Amino acid sequence: MAREPAWRIFAFEFNDSMFLPKTGQEREANYIITRMGAKINRVLVSGILENKNIMNENTFITGIVNDRTGTFHISADKNYSPQKAWAFLFGAEPPVRVILAGKVRSYGESKNLDLRVESIAECNSFVEEYWRVRAALSLMERIRIMQMASTEGKEKLLGMGYGESYVDNIMMALENFKDPKIDIYLKTVRGIFGIKEEETDPEAIILELVGKLDFDGKGARYEDIVDNAVKEGIERSRIDELIDSLLEKGLIYEPSVNIFKKL
Repeated sequence: MAREPAWRIFAFEFNDSMFLPKTGQEREANYIITRMGAKINRVLVSGILENKNIMNENTFITGIVNDRTGTFHISADKNYSPQKAWAFLFGAEPPVRVILAGKVRSYGESKNLDLRVESIAECNSFVEEYWRVRAALSLMERIRIMQMASTEGKEKLLGMGYGESYVDNIMMALENFKDPKIDIYLKTVRGIFGIKEEETDPEAIILELVGKLDFDGKGARYEDIVDNAVKEGIERSRIDELIDSLLEKGLIYEPSVNIFKKL
């Protein structure tokens, strides 16, 4: 059986995933489906091994790896894990920066996700940052495809050349998670790299609405401006103040009562 590819995935997406039930086939692999539509059996992750616990008479190790977006729970069993991976974890002294490959599994009654370590090594900050960039690029591509799937549907993706099994996974994620939370995912990616969101100028929004809602060339109605400004997230109590400010600056004028036009 061919080995599954290892996905570069951030902890926040991994922990927001759903463990897929098995179908009963012999030697069936464990899979998760992420909110962004990735069906995953193996992952490649990097971060700081923050702690570890050795238990069961020194035959089982658990640990936590932090990748700045959240934490991965990892484990290794002396009787089943590769010897090199076991030896590294047994001798590691947290905190230490690592890169590791592992298979997904669930544990406990609540079916929490963890990674059974296949290989692990200490790495430097350059390797970790390279992994982070590759993981972000991979996630951004999934977000882009999920946005299209949400609005265009399955046939559009198939017509663009995406494989049927990959598209089916995207649609499975949409069906099971309902809300893809794309805005939250984009905000998290920006936060990883310290990218601040541009602050929206409410006055600029009102000015734009005055022009956009002037359907007949006679001006935009006050009621329409208010309704649309509230939809844009501007507090109702601020709208009059913003309109007055635009009037004082000479950017708009009031040709008749409660009708406004851009200058």
